[in-house]
Amino acid sequence: MRVGVQNAQGRALTDEIAWAAVNGYTLFDLHVAAPDAPTERGDWRAVAAQLHDNGLAVICRAADYLPVESPSPIVRQAALDELRRTLDVAQVVGAPLCTFPFKGWPHAWPDAAGYEAYNQLLQILVRHGAERGVQVALENGLHSKHEPKYLREIFKRAPQAELALDVGRLNVGAARSLVRDYLFAFADRLRHVRLSDNDGSADQRLPFGAPAAGGIDLVHTLHELKAVGYSGDFCLVLGGDRRWVQGCRELVEAGWAQSGRPKIDH
Repeated sequence: MRVGVQNAQGRALTDEIAWAAVNGYTLFDLHVAAPDAPTERGDWRAVAAQLHDNGLAVICRAADYLPVESPSPIVRQAALDELRRTLDVAQVVGAPLCTFPFKGWPHAWPDAAGYEAYNQLLQILVRHGAERGVQVALENGLHSKHEPKYLREIFKRAPQAELALDVGRLNVGAARSLVRDYLFAFADRLRHVRLSDNDGSADQRLPFGAPAAGGIDLVHTLHELKAVGYSGDFCLVLGGDRRWVQGCRELVEAGWAQSGRPKIDH
């Protein structure tokens, strides 16, 4: 098990990779998004070489802004094309996993139409990824209270798709963190976990303990993940000064160790 770090938007990707390596990480969560890491970037092979030379394993995350939920078929097709290009990037850099967020569907659509749209989307992406040696995982979005119902139906139709759990998002707009609810429903699908904190009002990407109130209970969350047998990787998804990332890594390691299992590798 490893604690990795995601590149922050607005910082040069090569600098972020170098920082991760210098600070002892062995896992890099590559957010393939503008302005610093768009799919059209021309030096992905050089990025792959930098990751390899620094001993960094990598997973990929598609841009959050891709409008897969648009009512326009042309716009949805463009978003799908960009997701396929993201899987191409994942192949080049050597990532075995690529995730993209659940964003729902147009309000005017009946649920059945939304389920079918995601079924088609995932079938295309899973097949495209399989041809490139990249597994596809759907990540929870920002409407956590209603998503379990939708995700259950989507996963029934797409048995090869996995789940990436963004813990911070499960705290937004909810009376309590919904981690347990998602683990109860989807533990067998869980492939990756991303961590950050917030006060419940927005996906603020804060360090653990930064919110004055309403933040997540990190230790409890880690224990819940252990209780369902999760033994995969964690990635920190934080804004602000990179020193906060180091402090949060220590908190994750300490929280994991409290349950009596071996300390997480970096």
